[in-house]
Amino acid sequence: PMYKDFRDKAQVFDGLIARRSLTGSLGFKGQVERVRAGMVSGNYFQVLGVGPAVGRVLLPEDDGKPNENPVAVLTYSYWQSRFAGDPSIVNQMIIVNNVPFKVLGVVERGFDGMEVGNASEIFVPISMQLTMFPVPDLLKDRRFRFLQVFGRLKPGVTVEQAKASVAPLFHQIIEGEVKEKAFAKAAKEDRDAFLRQTMNVYPGGTGFSSMREQLGPAMWVLMALVGVVLLIACANVANLQLARATARQKEMAVRLAIGASRWQIIRQLLVECGVLAVVAGLLGLIVAKASLAALFAAFIPSEQSLTISPSLDFRVFLFNLLISVMVGVLFGLAPALQSTKPQLAGTLKDQAGSVVGGTHALFRKTLVALQVTLSLLLLIGAGLFVNSLHNLQKLNPGFRTSHLVTFGLDPTTNGYKVDRTRGFYRQLYDNLASLPGVESVGYGNVGIVSGDDWDSSITVEGQDPSQGSHDWAYQNKISPAYFKTLGVPLKAGRDFEWSDVMTSKKVTIINEALSRAYFKGRDPVGLHIGFGSDPGTKADIEVVGVVGDFKYSDMSEQIGRQMFQPYGQIEYSLSQYFYLRTNGDPQAMFRAVRSEVTKLDPNLPIFDLRTMDDQVDRNLVVQRLVASLSAVFGFLATMLAVIGLYGVMAYLVSRRSREIGIRIALGAAKGDVVGMILREVVLLVGIGLAVGMAAALGLTRYIKSQLFGVTPNDPLVLALAFVGLAAVALLAGWVPASRAARTDPSSVLRYE
Repeated sequence: PMYKDFRDKAQVFDGLIARRSLTGSLGFKGQVERVRAGMVSGNYFQVLGVGPAVGRVLLPEDDGKPNENPVAVLTYSYWQSRFAGDPSIVNQMIIVNNVPFKVLGVVERGFDGMEVGNASEIFVPISMQLTMFPVPDLLKDRRFRFLQVFGRLKPGVTVEQAKASVAPLFHQIIEGEVKEKAFAKAAKEDRDAFLRQTMNVYPGGTGFSSMREQLGPAMWVLMALVGVVLLIACANVANLQLARATARQKEMAVRLAIGASRWQIIRQLLVECGVLAVVAGLLGLIVAKASLAALFAAFIPSEQSLTISPSLDFRVFLFNLLISVMVGVLFGLAPALQSTKPQLAGTLKDQAGSVVGGTHALFRKTLVALQVTLSLLLLIGAGLFVNSLHNLQKLNPGFRTSHLVTFGLDPTTNGYKVDRTRGFYRQLYDNLASLPGVESVGYGNVGIVSGDDWDSSITVEGQDPSQGSHDWAYQNKISPAYFKTLGVPLKAGRDFEWSDVMTSKKVTIINEALSRAYFKGRDPVGLHIGFGSDPGTKADIEVVGVVGDFKYSDMSEQIGRQMFQPYGQIEYSLSQYFYLRTNGDPQAMFRAVRSEVTKLDPNLPIFDLRTMDDQVDRNLVVQRLVASLSAVFGFLATMLAVIGLYGVMAYLVSRRSREIGIRIALGAAKGDVVGMILREVVLLVGIGLAVGMAAALGLTRYIKSQLFGVTPNDPLVLALAFVGLAAVALLAGWVPASRAARTDPSSVLRYE
């Protein structure tokens, strides 16, 4: 209703559309599978400017009276994969959620919805909501918000102008809503807070995505790590260019002596650096193309459909080109300036470089210290992320993941009503429990550590809702033996029984977290909870048991307050996740599970069939991605820094060969020479480590939200990174130092 109000009355939009992603079943010629559907308003494709590849798309007249116009449009990719691109599918009937739908056409290639990370396969009108999402009167209920709304602004209208325009209409709507029956018992504070709401308007060109919240912080962290590695590599290149510039001093002196201007030579050197950088950037793109595919294969489940891809498009190419040119110019400028101001007389007489010193050497040493600093930061970050992932993988989630199989079913997509759904679940429960190797079976409508959640406001016996307590708990509707199957201990009271049905007294089981939060030392068994937080809400659900705490939605979350109800006391149908505890290899049960489901309904798709160990691993995919890549980047940065340190020290030793030869000829011991070189190495590494440690203490707090069970300044991680980098850096410095100690004075002083 609110969407229709804005569609019909808001004057700043050329068109307003609504959409919702959901899943359903699709059958064609006896084959049924689970599909991702987009439930959209009739003007959806018109406002977006998306046309058909075959047939036609949805029109406003297709989105009419509720549940009276079963029509659908296919996405191009689904048309190709499911129907082999057969154009005759247009005007044929497909079975969606056990209801015949007429195929109107196929959407133009490349469009599969507006939700990043969740590609639609079919589109149906919102008017078919009851078939797609069987909740009665949903299209009339103002208190149930389930759509994302997008509007195309009229020419010349800004986002701020649109926000100012919709504000009065929004307040008019909510002032009417607060007078409805649903607010009759609401506390004054709640009514006032409801009326203080505002509506915002955001740019919508990037669509809708929960994936951005999930992956956004991790991607920024990885982008920062990549930037640091790039800086280390550039510092290495700058050092090499400085060394090359020194070697080319005589050439540059000759060019200057015969009339070349300094700008001409600088331009030539910058072009050389630019060409080097661009070639390196192109090689990087080639490596990226192969590694990105491997990265997606390693971290993205093969059955998950994404509207993102690892393809390198023009924007990526242009970004890489600009970065390559920029770093080529920036890090080639200092060597170019240095090489174009030689002392002509001394250089042309070949008298330069007998003893290295001055700003030239100081700058190279500064770059080495910077590399050590940045490498330490990356190693510390990698250590923190790896430690965090280790903590999550070793974390006890409160249930036993081994020998546990899980899978999902949604009979409502096949048109099952409440009683039939209950009967189906009970029959499947009994059949699975009788399988050889199955110890116990349970089911619940919220998948454990699957990223899903369901919470509700509650009223707790003994607390006054009028005081604004706004208590709440996560919900799950479960079967008997659910806790036994998961391996969650019953701490007090009893488990659910099959006799807990609609006609018996309402009961609930809570976890220890909820007991601690709301019953504060009282024995909760026998006390009561009610749904809702309005004053006067009845607490009519008896607590019959307390179970141990276990993870709900996410492995990295703090365990929240959980409340469970028997599925037999729910008056509507829900999808369910089944769990099987086995005494053997859990993967060996997959075929038996499919067989038992097929026996009861061969047209009912199974989804998310996997072991619980696999489910937990999938839940940690972001943490694994960050930990793995940060470790790779940390190792790469360390190798670059070590190579850079070795290169600079080896170069400096070669430039000081005559000096070292004189020292040895005058009686200096090999240990003295090694010590002289290593003192410089220790100084460079020490400065880099000190600055890096100080920077780490200040910067690691910004990644605190990405860590679990480890503090940003964990002393063990800091110490290991410090000692490890110091050791390999000193080893890199010892090699040229030992080589210097083996210098033959007669060889290097032959021309003196």
